[in-house]
Amino acid sequence: MRKALAIIGVLLCLVALPFSPMLVELMSATTKTAKNVREGDVIFQTSQSEQSPLIKFATRSVITHCGIIVMKSGKPYVLETLRTLQLTPLNKFIARGKGGRYWLKRFEKENIKIEYAHYMGKPYDLAFSFNNDIYYCSELVYEIYKKQLGIELCKPKKIDDYLILYTEKLPKIKKEMQRRGIKKEEYAVAPADVFRSDKLKFVK
Repeated sequence: MRKALAIIGVLLCLVALPFSPMLVELMSATTKTAKNVREGDVIFQTSQSEQSPLIKFATRSVITHCGIIVMKSGKPYVLETLRTLQLTPLNKFIARGKGGRYWLKRFEKENIKIEYAHYMGKPYDLAFSFNNDIYYCSELVYEIYKKQLGIELCKPKKIDDYLILYTEKLPKIKKEMQRRGIKKEEYAVAPADVFRSDKLKFVK
């Protein structure tokens, strides 16, 4: 019995080990009122959307949604993709996340200005495809930094490189991927990839 329990314990540790970054992420989250935000800051949260659990599993991260701060009439908004690409008041964005938790990170450059007008109103990219002029959340942040600031925050990876293969054993997930046209060979940038960029630092 003891030997069996020991083996089970080891197996549980092996399963849990890849997900240990989640604990680190949770410990670094905050629920405090956001202050001293700047245009260009990137804000992250655990979304409460239906696809959030899949993103969490596939990327081994509690970071499942992100947006970029823009200032409008002296007030902070989050440029983000929901059903369409839109500006959301910062406090409303934070309140919508799970537990009101969020993470705020910054690229240390003064006076960043984000050109965002031509993005407004574009539909959410359900297929997670690059270079089709519609966007999902982290793709938007990635593109803005690369095209407007000349900074590549992270390297895109094939969807096949995430843990999608494990989820394919679940017919419901596989059917949803087929419905949305998500292709395993397509390149993508996940919210966790942007969050883990060494070019962004936590805002104190």
